[in-house]
Amino acid sequence: MNEPEIKTVEMVRSIRDAHYEQLKDSSPAEKIAFFREKARSLYVELGMPERQLDDRRPDQAPKPLR
Repeated sequence: MNEPEIKTVEMVRSIRDAHYEQLKDSSPAEKIAFFREKARSLYVELGMPERQLDDRRPDQAPKPLR
C-alpha cells in the first residue's frame, strides 16, 4: 500500500514561520496567551478535558531551561 509522503521538516518550518509572522510584534504575555489558546483548542478537538492553563499570570511563566 502506498502511503502519502509526509514532509515533516517542511511542515514544522511552515508552522514555525507562520507563528513567527503572527507573533513577531507581540509581547511575551500575548505570545503565552496565543499558545495557551492553541493548546486549549487542541484539547477540545481531541475531546479531552481542558487543563487549567490559566493558573499563572503570563508574567509568571516558567523560565526556559538552559
